[in-house]
Amino acid sequence: MVAIAMTDNNFSKMINNYFKYDYRERGKIKWQGYFLSDHTAALKRDMASQNEIPVKLPQMTLNECQTVLRHGLSNYEYVTVQQNIQDKDGHLVPNVTGLVAGFGELGVSINSQYIAYENIRSVRKVS
Repeated sequence: MVAIAMTDNNFSKMINNYFKYDYRERGKIKWQGYFLSDHTAALKRDMASQNEIPVKLPQMTLNECQTVLRHGLSNYEYVTVQQNIQDKDGHLVPNVTGLVAGFGELGVSINSQYIAYENIRSVRKVS
């Protein structure tokens, strides 16, 4: 039996030839096993929540909104803020739900999203 000395150059050529001519990627089939029913259900839920149109809540005064926001900040409670901004179809933009991160002179920060006081329509505590 003749032993062939495997040099780095020969090994590199052998590997490159394998991936160039012999290896067949299974593509999409390879990853389908990772999408379990829980994953697809979560994806469908996320898609549905992005497409739902928020129901208009009653307009609140700035003081009422700030009171709910302060209460949420001090008690680490989730709040939902509805903005008085409409998209191109005339629907309100999606509500912002999260923890109040802080206040500024002109607005409030919820989950690293800054919302100006003048754009707030209503604030609700999440129950």
